[in-house]
Amino acid sequence: MGGRRKLIFSGMRLEVNLISSGDNQLSLNYNHFIAGLIYRVISLHSERFARRIHSGGFKLNGKVFKMFTFSKIFYFNGAHVEDSHIVIPSNSEISFLISSPYEEFVKDFAFGLTKADKIWISEQKNLYILKSVEVIFEPKIFDGDPKEVIEVEGVFISPLVVSKVDALGRRIFLGCFDAEVPYLIRKNLFEKFTAFYKYEPEDEFDFVFNLNYIVKKRWRKLITIKAGKKEETKIPCMVAPFKLRGTRRIIKFAWDVGLGEKNSMGFGMWDIAKPRKKNKILGENGF
Repeated sequence: MGGRRKLIFSGMRLEVNLISSGDNQLSLNYNHFIAGLIYRVISLHSERFARRIHSGGFKLNGKVFKMFTFSKIFYFNGAHVEDSHIVIPSNSEISFLISSPYEEFVKDFAFGLTKADKIWISEQKNLYILKSVEVIFEPKIFDGDPKEVIEVEGVFISPLVVSKVDALGRRIFLGCFDAEVPYLIRKNLFEKFTAFYKYEPEDEFDFVFNLNYIVKKRWRKLITIKAGKKEETKIPCMVAPFKLRGTRRIIKFAWDVGLGEKNSMGFGMWDIAKPRKKNKILGENGF
């Protein structure tokens, strides 16, 4: 895809708020359902762009980056977990966040939502009405010299995935105590930056987990993609507080695009550590 862009939608993410049209259920392994919803919504405004993102993306050295991420589902007003599903009674509300550094992606997704009469997730009988789309502006800490080095404390609002290929060619998913994780997060982020902006950054960037948390708390998660199907994939992942130190520019890019791998399947979205408004119940993916 193209080179550098003036990002009209830069500095924001969207919060999508949906109202259940009936008594619905949603598997706790909902990541691929939300990813599918995102492509369907974009196609309502531009089928060509939806196909381009889905089949193309931004390429670098054989890797393809879709350049967007989304959060776990927040649910409240009577919605609750039973066994392996979120039970969402009629008129209950669910919401999720979506973010991208790509101007056209954010714009087309927002416009597509305005054209959606009703929205279905997982199955066409599970219908929702769009309540609102709220713009979430960037934290004030991102105001200022983009090359200034800053420190922020962050929390994941969708799990982090980091992996490597071992000497036998096997994909190994890593955990919070693996020493390679900070390096691989940095490498992945810089690859995404290079693929998107078409030049390599020289920015300072460091990632470190909150050691007190990972020693005492449960941080391991397991998400199943396409559960029960031939293409079923189990993804070991992590959720733990962390600290970033780096230039304002690279940390802002990480806020837009997500940390770690598989961002476009709902992994690696994070926010500045702070209390969250609204009394929302967090998803049963463990956090």
